[in-house]
Amino acid sequence: MGGVRRLQGLPDLAFAYRLAAKLGVADVGGLVDSLTKEQFNAWIASAILDGWYNPWSKTAEILAQINNSTNRLELMQSSNPSMLQSRQTWRSGSEIASLLTDFKESKTKTSDMVDIAKKLEAIEESKRGNRNRH
Repeated sequence: MGGVRRLQGLPDLAFAYRLAAKLGVADVGGLVDSLTKEQFNAWIASAILDGWYNPWSKTAEILAQINNSTNRLELMQSSNPSMLQSRQTWRSGSEIASLLTDFKESKTKTSDMVDIAKKLEAIEESKRGNRNRH
């Protein structure tokens, strides 16, 4: 029963089911119980980067509906609909989702990671330096 309670508390229940399906696991609650929060978040990050999961898809669908409904209302109320339509942007939910989470893989992924590691080391170094001065 703990697995069911933990599933209800998950911020992204849909992802847990997608991960279970991807791994061929029938017991979603058991899968979730076997993962730490950090492991679960790492799976989400991996899925986003690999392109098989987009946490913004529901939000993007709502944004697309609002955008397109607003466009339709403006067209109905406009005195010059053809001019207005040429300036409007019509988007699907998937287009908006890709705009929200456009995680294109960097050609220099390794060098980016090295740069980030160096910056983190510099921050840690400055923290140690500040502590030693006090």
